[in-house]
Amino acid sequence: MKNYFVYFIFFLAFLERTAFDLGPNFELVTLAMVLSAFYLNPKYSLLFTSLLLIISDLLIGNTNIFIFTWSGFLIPVLFIKRFKNLKINNIFSGTFVGISSNLFFFIWTNFGVWALDSWGMYPKTLNGLLSSYVNGIPFLKYQLVSTIFFVPLGFLIYEICFNNLLIKSRYFVSAVYKKIYLFAKY
Repeated sequence: MKNYFVYFIFFLAFLERTAFDLGPNFELVTLAMVLSAFYLNPKYSLLFTSLLLIISDLLIGNTNIFIFTWSGFLIPVLFIKRFKNLKINNIFSGTFVGISSNLFFFIWTNFGVWALDSWGMYPKTLNGLLSSYVNGIPFLKYQLVSTIFFVPLGFLIYEICFNNLLIKSRYFVSAVYKKIYLFAKY
């Protein structure tokens, strides 16, 4: 049952890319990638994220920049397993990983735009590279906003539905309350 939720997020991410685009770089792929890397085997995360990108790009089209966009989503999966076992809440660590993935995606894909520039927009100089990054900031902004909104929401729903977050938090609050009461009593 838990895996079906993650598969459903991949389906929503596919629909968002192909049928109801939420805006430039306002996307669900980061949520699907991070959630699957946390709760599925990372191999499945790589597989499903790859399939999502390949099939949706076949439908909507892409240019030779796909090398950078696909790898921009896939490379972070290889490092996510290092963060998912942190001793902090999955919601916070998942959001941190999502934001970090967005920053990597921004740096990597804007480098790709500059390196593969077939339109002659950016000269092959340091100033051209910096111009590529400056011009990409609005896209980064939308991607970060979508990640800051969707990733915690996705993790929260998963944790409530499948990991009894509400029950655990109730026990935590009760234990804290008891300690405060005992401390105040003396």
